[in-house]
Formats: sequence, C-alpha cells, structure tokens
Amino acid sequence: MRTLIAASAALLFLASAAIANAQEKIVIGQSVELSGEATGKENMEGALAYFAWVNAQGGVYGRKIELKSYDDKRKPETTRLNTEKLLKEDNALALFGYRSTPTVEAVLPLLLAEKVPMVAPFSGGQSLHKPFNPYLFNLRASYQAETAKMVELFGSLGISKVAILYQDDSFGKDGLAGFERNLAAHKLKPAVTVSYDRKDLKIDKAVNAIVAANPQAVLMACTPSACADFVKQVRKQGLHPAFMMLSNVSSETFFESLGDDGRGVSVMQVMPYPKNYDAGAAREFQGVLKGMAKPPPASYSTFEGFVAAKLLTEGLRRAGPNPTRPKLVAALETLRNFDLGGVRVSYSPTDHDGSAFVEMIMIGKHGAILR
Repeated sequence: MRTLIAASAALLFLASAAIANAQEKIVIGQSVELSGEATGKENMEGALAYFAWVNAQGGVYGRKIELKSYDDKRKPETTRLNTEKLLKEDNALALFGYRSTPTVEAVLPLLLAEKVPMVAPFSGGQSLHKPFNPYLFNLRASYQAETAKMVELFGSLGISKVAILYQDDSFGKDGLAGFERNLAAHKLKPAVTVSYDRKDLKIDKAVNAIVAANPQAVLMACTPSACADFVKQVRKQGLHPAFMMLSNVSSETFFESLGDDGRGVSVMQVMPYPKNYDAGAAREFQGVLKGMAKPPPASYSTFEGFVAAKLLTEGLRRAGPNPTRPKLVAALETLRNFDLGGVRVSYSPTDHDGSAFVEMIMIGKHGAILR
C-alpha cells in the first residue's frame, strides 16, 4: 500500500510539473525601431503572426512563445539598455529580430558575456558575420553578398558610369566597401562617391554632387527615408539614372512613399517574393495572414519576420521540452541545408551565416513588383 501511495504521489507530481511547464511561456526578447522607419515594425509584425499561429496550435511542447519587444528608436545606447532589461528582468531565453547594424553591434559584447543566442537580426552587416560570434545566428545574406549581386546585374546591362551614395555609419561604410570591391573586380571606378550624416539625414549636397556627375546608375546604402528623399530630389532635377538599393529599405511604407517616382527603382531582396506560391513559406505566410482579423502588410519585411520566427521555432523544437540557452545554440547548429520554405539555412559550430539567398526586384507601374 505504501508503495502504491508513493507511486501515485510521484505520478501526481510529474503530472503537475508537466502542466506547470506547459503553462510557462518561452520569452524571446527584441529591441527594434518601432517609432521611426516602418521596416522594423513590419519585421516584428511578421514574427508575431507566425508565433501566434504556432501558439494557436499548442505552442512548442505545450509552451507558448512570447515575443517581448521594446522600441530602441535605432539608437545603440537605448538598444543596449533594452537588452539588459530583457535579460535581467524579463529572463529572455534568446534575443531575436534586432534591426540596424549599429544597434546590433552595440550588444554583441552582451551576447558573449551572457552566453545568450541572438537569432535572425535584420541586418546584413559584415560585422555580424566576421569575426565569428558563437551566439549570433544570421538568417539573411550579408550586404556584401547583395553588393556583389547588384554589381553583377548592372554590369550585364552595360552600365559603366556609376555613383555611390552611402550613410556615414557602420552600415553605410559596409555597403560602400562592398560596392568599391565589386566594382574593382569588374575594373570599374565610381564617378563620384558621396555620403550623408545618419543623425540629420540631410542629402542636399549629395544630390547636387551626383546630379553634376550625371551617372547611369546610383548604388545606394541608405535608410528608407533618405533613399526615398534622394530619388525624389534627383528626379526633380531631371536626372533619371538607375537607382539600386540594398534590402534594408524594403517595406510597404517605403514603396508607398516613393509614389510615381518609384517606377524603375531596383531593390535587392534576401527573401523570396512573399506572393510567390511556389515557395512553401510564402504559402504559409499568405494563409496565416488570411486568417487574421487585422493582418499586417504582405511586404518583404513582414515576410522576413515570419520566416525568422519559423527559424527560431524550429530551433526551440530541436532544443526539447525544457530549452536552455546552451540547448538552443546546440539545436540551431544541427540545421544543415534546412529548407524553411524557399529559404535554405545551414549552421555549424564554426559557421552561423545562414542563408545565401539574394535577388533583385524592380518597382514597376503603380508600385507593382517586377522580378
């Protein structure tokens, strides 16, 4: 009888523990610009859509995923403070979906100090790839890969006279380095290279310098608002070069802000077209949005957030019913050529680069996407 009572008590304890474990949420932390450029907000909304869908199916081993996001206004110091709060007060298991190269750079030392993984930052900065950080897992291809593809594509069109516009910070300089290196590989030099200050986004001098050079194409590493303003001002002066931009600008708000001036603008992309039903993730994305009462825009940025959330969820599943930071790191490193639905990622203990997917799209008439 005593043995039976003891066994029953043990089973009751295990059952209670399982219920408590299922009720405990998995907290994922995010610091991202929510009050300024729309791209960060769209990234977050895409991730929230996927997590909500997973939670509606019962979560991961019965545990719901909670994405706790704080606005950093794209300020590195605020990002660092937000991250400390996420780790010390919110007990975030992992960090996710940070946006902007300088803000991610601000917390790289914290990843090492706290041994906390960061999954899918929305930046292709080279500093996020080299030197290797054992706790940083990239999803998107690097800006260096984007610049290589960009130069390759315009070279095939016979364009030889180009100008460069870049933002004077680590992101812009990364793009600049990629432009210059890939141009040199094609035995080309920019006709003019100009920058603007990240703090005030004033581009008047840059516009005048590039209009004076009269290039066939302008390679651009700039924030969405500065890029849109630049295109409008250059067109207003009667110049119509090919405008080619990195993927960081891609959001529904950005395309809308260009209006009629957007026709012919080219943007690099690191995700498949969100409405391409040949890609499994795009079909899932459209299905989830269709089931939402108030869906976010079906933009590239929203889709990237969706795919990033899918990546993290796969890592959580592989980490088991009681995930820890070391278990999540080890789980992600088991992904080899893993298909997220049109985007393949690979990790190992010495390589966290993720995906190499890059393509260029062009904005057509009435904002239509041409691929």
